[in-house]
Amino acid sequence: MSDLDATPAPEREPAGPGAPPASARLRPPARRLLGSGGLVNVGLATSNVFVSLFFYVTSGSIAKMALYAVGRYAGLICMSMLVMHHFPDTPPRRLFRVGLTLTASFFCLLILLGHRASPLALPLGLFNGAAAGTYWFGNNTLVYDVLRPGERGRYYGLSFAIVSVLNVVMPLTAGFVIARVGGERGYATVFSIALVSYVAAFLAARGLGGVRGVGGVSVRRALAFPLARAGWGRMWVALALRGYKQAAGSIGLIVLVAAATHSSEAQGEFAAVASLAGVATSIVAGRVAPERRAVAMWTGALGFLAATVLLFLRADLEMLLVYGLVSGFIYPGLMVPLSSIVLEAIDGDPEGREHRGGYILSREIAANVGRLLAVGLLFVLLEVLPATHAVLGVLATAACFQLVVAHLGATADAHVSRGAVLRSASS
Repeated sequence: MSDLDATPAPEREPAGPGAPPASARLRPPARRLLGSGGLVNVGLATSNVFVSLFFYVTSGSIAKMALYAVGRYAGLICMSMLVMHHFPDTPPRRLFRVGLTLTASFFCLLILLGHRASPLALPLGLFNGAAAGTYWFGNNTLVYDVLRPGERGRYYGLSFAIVSVLNVVMPLTAGFVIARVGGERGYATVFSIALVSYVAAFLAARGLGGVRGVGGVSVRRALAFPLARAGWGRMWVALALRGYKQAAGSIGLIVLVAAATHSSEAQGEFAAVASLAGVATSIVAGRVAPERRAVAMWTGALGFLAATVLLFLRADLEMLLVYGLVSGFIYPGLMVPLSSIVLEAIDGDPEGREHRGGYILSREIAANVGRLLAVGLLFVLLEVLPATHAVLGVLATAACFQLVVAHLGATADAHVSRGAVLRSASS
């Protein structure tokens, strides 16, 4: 048992104005979690774009890439429900490590199958989704258990900054490797790099805590959380619409860059530009005072909408890079504060700690329902529009939806802050 295992779970401090400042130093358990997650993000940054691109290149079909995405998002939902129903007593650290084991197995399969993986896009997506669902359920529960309210903004700011740096270095590296090694061997090399990072993260996760199970809330009750609590209902919709944006970008931008350049290196360059722009913004967004989070979220949403409008002027590589630069710089203003508000919304339930597994399940379902809706709309538009126009249509709806996310996030933030003031006054 590690020293973190022996540490009792921290008491929940008030969120909002009564919380410790967001700039407080991270404690060792939080730094340990940040480090383990960083190793996972090495693998994600290396492979995220290129797994989808692999199915696109080997099949020559947007639909095949979208089918992989459908399988992945559906697998995430199904595995999250399975964990909640059948393994409520499993510690989140074990879920974290089992998910990494399954993810490593997925990359082994891709390396072994090569181009023969293309017809198996849907089942391989389901398998990778099940692996990711197990990992993320454990990770998100650990984040809630380990972080004190005053650490959340700083943690998420640093986490997103680390992801941004990795998304600069690793996609450029992966694109260079694929271009130089060539073809199937190039992709196998990239997938091997990702595999090594997941193995390293598995080993590093031995130091994480979390001996308490994820919770015994029934799946049916967890599904009803958005209806039972208006505050969580707002967050559920916000998370779904953010998930919609994630799927629209992850699929749509691959198609636009491929149509403009027909180059794997260009995919890495675009990801690098978008991520580099967000490094400093993520850190700053993590330090935003609670009373200014609504302004930050609206700035992020409006800036992202303005960046998307640029793609309707031109969708060549130069404009795509400008879009990546602007959206990468501005969107953390929405994403970072919203991530903290989600946890504070759980704190608003007096039984939040006991029901945290149910909230994590509800959160995963929301995000992946949104992602599936984006892919579903893409399938519909591909039937009636050219591929580029279909992608732009999905990206446009995603940009508009972020205004709704900002509104819901700001409303939830106001309720969280009001509740913190009332609790502070009554104590």
